[in-house]
Amino acid sequence: MFRSPRLNFLRRNAFSNPKEAAKRPTVKMRLSVEFAIAAAHSLPHSQGPCRNLHGHNYRILVTLEGTPKADGMVRDFDEVKRIVWDRVLSKVDHTNLNDSIENPTAENLIHWLWNELNPLLPGLGSLTVWETPEYSVTLGKQ
Repeated sequence: MFRSPRLNFLRRNAFSNPKEAAKRPTVKMRLSVEFAIAAAHSLPHSQGPCRNLHGHNYRILVTLEGTPKADGMVRDFDEVKRIVWDRVLSKVDHTNLNDSIENPTAENLIHWLWNELNPLLPGLGSLTVWETPEYSVTLGKQ
């Protein structure tokens, strides 16, 4: 069976066992998971067309910051995905955001998301919400 020299190098240097993990430099990393939801909203304080009910296909990027643990991970991607989706995003996907947020601008949506996620995800570093491919807002720890 052919074994790639690159794969063998990775196996030897992946810090996959505790003795090797102890040799790894302590560095802070960012881990990100992207989500998509569809939701409607109207902006009651807008004087333009956004005052009317309309919808968006939002993209949401959740970024955690931390140091990899002995298992080599900052946090398991699937665990982050499950927590964010099951505990927060499922509440607003395919809904009218005005039912959850009084004035659901992208800025108010990201604050709502932060308040919901921060207690559930230690190390939450930043959130980015794209309302459209051209328009986004980012919130992070200062």
